[in-house]
Amino acid sequence: MSGVRINERDLAAEIGKIIRRERLKRQWTVERLVVESERDRNTIMRIESGAICSRLPVLMDLLWALDCEQDVFLEIVAADAALRMPHVVAEAA
Repeated sequence: MSGVRINERDLAAEIGKIIRRERLKRQWTVERLVVESERDRNTIMRIESGAICSRLPVLMDLLWALDCEQDVFLEIVAADAALRMPHVVAEAA
């Protein structure tokens, strides 16, 4: 399993969808997330659009600011696993 590389754009798109979904679920604007996470507006916009794959500290800042449950973090981990090993994830489903 080591050495399995993924397409970072695909992972960035999945993470962006999750962050945007969680923000909208709370009826927050991007500006509110900027304030709560103390992160730059452009960074948040680029993450949500899938234009960049967030570094872990930035991702954690967003998840903490949104007060996400543990299952949201696990959803991101599962998205990573699905991209790395699509045949294994499909068999488990």
